[in-house]
Amino acid sequence: VGDGSAVQNFHAAHVTGTVIASGVDPLAKGMAPKASAVGYDWINDEAEVTTAAANGMLISNHSYGYAVRDDDGEPLLPAFYFGGYINESRIWDNIAYNAPYYLMVVAAGNDGYDDSANTDPLDGALAFDKLSGHATSKNNLVVANANDAVIDVDGTLQSVSKNGSSSEGPTDDYRIKPDITGNGTGLFSTYDSADDSYNSITGTSMASPNVTGSLLLLQEHYHNLHGNFMLASTLKGLALHTADDAGDTGPDANFGWGLLNTKKAAETLTIAAATSGSTIVKELTLNQGDTYQLIVQSNGVDPLLASISWTDIGGTVQTVVNDNTSRLVNDLDVRLTNDTVYT
Repeated sequence: VGDGSAVQNFHAAHVTGTVIASGVDPLAKGMAPKASAVGYDWINDEAEVTTAAANGMLISNHSYGYAVRDDDGEPLLPAFYFGGYINESRIWDNIAYNAPYYLMVVAAGNDGYDDSANTDPLDGALAFDKLSGHATSKNNLVVANANDAVIDVDGTLQSVSKNGSSSEGPTDDYRIKPDITGNGTGLFSTYDSADDSYNSITGTSMASPNVTGSLLLLQEHYHNLHGNFMLASTLKGLALHTADDAGDTGPDANFGWGLLNTKKAAETLTIAAATSGSTIVKELTLNQGDTYQLIVQSNGVDPLLASISWTDIGGTVQTVVNDNTSRLVNDLDVRLTNDTVYT
């Protein structure tokens, strides 16, 4: 317990077990079963995270967010909060910018079936524009909830569907959010009613720690390979680059870049670290106005994939409903050129 909180909570117990449970019940074994966790309530989260990140914390999980309706079922949030880059969004981006190895993992929310709480959705699309608060920040990883996927024994994804309750993006400036999808439907994990109690719950709150624990393993793997940790932007970029595309072709406002594929992400790091590896993972500094060029060779058989990820400084706070002004401060592009330029 990191903040003196004395109240046990079923939700926190379940979430934490998904990250670290050791496997006394093997069906509830956490993603990073030899890890430890520090739990906090959400009251002073920004100050507590700032301190923890300064002391070396790499990843935090946030299975909470703004409620969109009050106890009487009436819409609760101002319309510009939905998809909007508000002060809460900016604060978290600046925390990440000042702690470049720290990644915040966030549950997208469970308002997928509520098409009326946002009374003025982006472009009038009632089934979209449901994210708010820290779920619209740039530098974190926002997680949608998938049903159980059908995966072959070799790790190849056959099919996956989004749980209909999972909140959709994008942001008002059309950034892709959620970023990624994890399994959080009927998730069996630890519970608070007794020391040996377990339960199954559904929600993005369950998908988020699933991703959090997996990313922690990737940081451990990278450290084993190189003796140091990845930047948060590298970890996020790796997760998105190696995700299995789902839903619409390419990134979309339901699945983000797709379903997290930790196996492929780990293999990518392994291959990149090999002397003759066919995969490249580079951490670079790009100064204002500069470009960076890299010559690569495709084998003509496998797809040539390239992506870029960076930690951006906080943008301009939004106060107008559906303001499409870009909240990026640094706007980087990646191009592939082989007679034809691909953007």
